[in-house]
Amino acid sequence: MAELIIRRCAAAWQDRMRDYRVLVDGSERGRIGNGSEIRVTVAAGRHRVQLKIDWCGSPAVDIDVEEGMVQVLDCGPNATPLTLMYYVFLRVGRYLKLQAGARYPASPDLRDPVPLRVA
Repeated sequence: MAELIIRRCAAAWQDRMRDYRVLVDGSERGRIGNGSEIRVTVAAGRHRVQLKIDWCGSPAVDIDVEEGMVQVLDCGPNATPLTLMYYVFLRVGRYLKLQAGARYPASPDLRDPVPLRVA
């Protein structure tokens, strides 16, 4: 298995109270709030990732994830207060930005440590 980590930058005002829907290969796999991240487990191989919010979204990003690897994707709004209407009505497919970031080997999850045996 492989893992995707989608990180959303913290926005001061735009979409601050709303979640983005995370689509992997056309299926919703979760939602991501302002300034947070979501982890999605996927099979190794090629995947198409996209974000949606109402009728707007991001361009689809095609990524290849190898077995035992983690792929990070960074996201956030493209629009500024001055360009908001332009993106909402004319560039709905580019309202959000989504770009591949770091790729690294998966490490053991330290949040669930193995209990020690006392002899």
